[in-house]
Amino acid sequence: MVLNSKAMRRAAIAATAASMLVLAGCSSDSDKDSGTSTTAASGGSSSSEGRGPITIVEGQDALNEALENIITDWNAEHPDEKVTLKPLAKEANAQVDDITQRMQAKSDEYDLIGVDVVNTAQFAANGWLLPLEGDLAIDESGLLPSTVASGTYNGKLYAAPKNTNAAFLYYRKDLVEKAPTTWAELKENCPKAVEAGISCYIGQFKNYEGLTVNTTEITNAFDGPWVGPDGLTPAIDDKTKAGVQSIVDNFADNTIPQEALTYSEGESQTAFGDGKALFMRTWSGFSVDGEKTSVAGKYGYTVLPGVDGPGASTVGGYNVGISAYSDAPATARDFLEFMQTKKSQTYFTEVGGAPVLSAVYDDPAVLAQFPYFATLKEALATAQPRPVTPYYTQVSKSISDNTYAAIRGEKTVEQALADTKAGIETAGN
Repeated sequence: MVLNSKAMRRAAIAATAASMLVLAGCSSDSDKDSGTSTTAASGGSSSSEGRGPITIVEGQDALNEALENIITDWNAEHPDEKVTLKPLAKEANAQVDDITQRMQAKSDEYDLIGVDVVNTAQFAANGWLLPLEGDLAIDESGLLPSTVASGTYNGKLYAAPKNTNAAFLYYRKDLVEKAPTTWAELKENCPKAVEAGISCYIGQFKNYEGLTVNTTEITNAFDGPWVGPDGLTPAIDDKTKAGVQSIVDNFADNTIPQEALTYSEGESQTAFGDGKALFMRTWSGFSVDGEKTSVAGKYGYTVLPGVDGPGASTVGGYNVGISAYSDAPATARDFLEFMQTKKSQTYFTEVGGAPVLSAVYDDPAVLAQFPYFATLKEALATAQPRPVTPYYTQVSKSISDNTYAAIRGEKTVEQALADTKAGIETAGN
């Protein structure tokens, strides 16, 4: 039954994408007036040549200001092809629901769609984004490879990198002589935490998306996969098991304290800022310097630890894809490249974001203002996406639910992974 279910899901996804491409080839300018949107096709067909004013949508966050600056620059140079930003809700699920409704209705209201890195596969598999190939191809040469990978599904780029992020290991440099590069080196420092009366290592282990992120980063260190190339088939193996087992063991020996099971980003950062931990995993850009805390000026940061050397962070951030129903895909494509120029990408540094263009990280002026960008570039060089699957929400929940149960001793690691495998197999049903 499981094999039949997977086969049916593959067929459904393929049929959906194929049907939308058929619509692209059959639609005409009159379709828009009759209520059926014009769908642009890729690969240099005539429908990829549409130009005109366009609308971009993305969720409301602190980085909208950077995008607004980019749009202002573009509009000054392209008065006949102006870009309008439509901010969506702040809540991620509401953003996806809004876009899903428009795409299912084949609406041409949105030309460019801001896509969280975890949603690229879902939108691409459903045929809602045009592959950036042929006439719609963009120049990837100056982009950080990990950001390009975050917009790629089934070997094709569907979403242009816009802004990114990676995680660091923060550590108390007043207590640790040298930043650890491996988990073994990190654990060797735990007695210093005991002497100081603080926890050794904290991250985000509350049962939510952050637990999936922390878990997959640790299994990345062990080269342990979760899903296969199709995004539908479980690929859990002994390396995945070793990674999850290490998390369970680290809780068992108190390398990670039990209270970390209640930590999201905010709680973990507060605990570290209050001097309650020797090491912390969190996203780049964290800072308590200048604030009245016990660790101000006493901590450093480095890339995440691995097994035999540095580990691999999860890639964060947002990308932008061209709607399959846009009637101005050529303009949309040009704006994507404009969004990735050095001037445009530097706007993200000014609002606390991380650029996707490699050259920004090498700019002396940027490094002088944001010294951590040197480490961030190093972290992004090896960063990896979370499991790439059209059913990311269900897969992520299966990973976090079962890992959480294993940490709490409610399941063995073997049972937790077996249940995760079953969850991946039935995702989307």
